[in-house]
Amino acid sequence: MVVQVQETVKKGKEEIVSEISEYAKLARRYVIEMASVEKTVHAGSSLSVVDILTTIWYMDMKNRTCREGPLDHNWLILSKGHAVPAFYGVLAAFGLIKPELVRTIRDISSPLQGHPDDTLSCVDAPTGSLAQGFSFGVGVAKGLKMKGSDKWVYVILGDGELDEGEVWEAASTAASLRLDNLIAIVDWNRFQLDGETEKVKSKGDLQGKWRAFGWHVLVLDDGHDHERIMESILEAKKLTKELKRPVVILAKTTRGKGIPTIENTKQQRVSPEEAKKLLESMKEDTL
Repeated sequence: MVVQVQETVKKGKEEIVSEISEYAKLARRYVIEMASVEKTVHAGSSLSVVDILTTIWYMDMKNRTCREGPLDHNWLILSKGHAVPAFYGVLAAFGLIKPELVRTIRDISSPLQGHPDDTLSCVDAPTGSLAQGFSFGVGVAKGLKMKGSDKWVYVILGDGELDEGEVWEAASTAASLRLDNLIAIVDWNRFQLDGETEKVKSKGDLQGKWRAFGWHVLVLDDGHDHERIMESILEAKKLTKELKRPVVILAKTTRGKGIPTIENTKQQRVSPEEAKKLLESMKEDTL
């Protein structure tokens, strides 16, 4: 943490945002590369959340070796585990896994499976069954406080995932325990497996729901703007301590961002052929 604070002092915001953007661009490319070799990759939900994951990792994780003890690092739990290609892309971008490994995704012998598996270093929780990652994160946050650790827990949820009753049980518990080391971020891309979230099951007043469960709510209008993501996270960290309760960031994102055929639709996948063509045509300033 000291190293990160010193680095932030030395670097201006513009330089930091530029660096985050470069990492995110590389992570996006790795997601497309995974889609080019494996047709079942969930490209849509991965590309909606990759900017958020990259920014969190840069801000609070990039000094991780993934060999730390459980009390000695900040936690990042991807409760929407089907978006794990984005997480793998981030790990590759930051040099924590070899870039060539991304082309082995879902291979039976690969550590990069279709959902997070904590046999891979830097995966803080195995997830896949929606909402369970959030419950796990609440338990981790409580455990860290019980042990006197000052580390943070970030949990990433999908907006379709909010259909799960377990989400609200966990939210109620976190607020009741006044967990001021827990930040939830909802990837609010407005789509889930069967279609638009509002048509599958209306979420109604989403901000009001979280407030009713005892959380402070921040709304991020552009979940792909790295500067605004960074500012939202800093604000959330400040407010959790001031209010002595958890904070949720509702981040408005675009599903499938950067792939025209699936962008802003319920479609999760692209064909390997389409992904290969996209890789070939990509320029440094695209995606």
